[in-house]
Amino acid sequence: MSKPRVLLCIDAGNTLVKWCVHRNASLPLLAVAQQWSKPTAEFKLVDLPGQVDAVLLSNVLGPEFEESLRKQCIDRKTDLHVLKVNANSQLQSAYDNPAQLGKDRWAACLAVAQASNAPVNLVVSFGTATTLDALVKKGDAWQHLGGFIVPGVQTMLSSLHNNTAELPKVDFNTLELGHFEWPGNTQQAIAAGVGRMQIAWVQSLVDELKRTHGQPPAVWFSGGFAAQMQSLYPAAQLLEHAVFKGLVFDYRMQHGGAA
Repeated sequence: MSKPRVLLCIDAGNTLVKWCVHRNASLPLLAVAQQWSKPTAEFKLVDLPGQVDAVLLSNVLGPEFEESLRKQCIDRKTDLHVLKVNANSQLQSAYDNPAQLGKDRWAACLAVAQASNAPVNLVVSFGTATTLDALVKKGDAWQHLGGFIVPGVQTMLSSLHNNTAELPKVDFNTLELGHFEWPGNTQQAIAAGVGRMQIAWVQSLVDELKRTHGQPPAVWFSGGFAAQMQSLYPAAQLLEHAVFKGLVFDYRMQHGGAA
């Protein structure tokens, strides 16, 4: 029996570069035992461990990052699998120019395509930007209808602090957003205001998908602020490690579902 292929998954994002190891490419990635990350501004290269058979990359940092990783993989004689939009027959995007769609968004949609039993889905990722993408089942395959990009939680908080004279810097993670109806201090007012604005965007698209498709969508939250946002929108399902799961799903589908 051949040895299972070991995959190194890399999520190169605007704020962090994250990576994990998936030790059996013949199986879907259901959970991540351990992941590593570095701030993008400080990141150089992942030190490829010796047992890795293929590197899977979701990259929003541009061609220079991809090329530096490609050279490292060539030196190590390791396969590099770069995520591309519409390369997977299980999911196709209706974007005018699919190549311009953010690879992190695409990976999250792939993860939902693997996990969801609902025919209509809203995929929300809370990162540097908040992205909201519609995913619907068309026959035996999935279609990405398109989506929206709006300022993310931390981006909004930083903007308020940096562009006003007196508003403080707020740590979103320290406040329990669902535990008060009317904020009683400035910290709460900022955090709750930003949180509710994010949820208002979600709800507007839930309403639109229900109107256009005749049923409410399943809502999936991923990204760094997903858990906090779920406290304001409990109907959403958490999709942990969405990019990693999407990368492995894409790799497996393009290799016949098994290594």
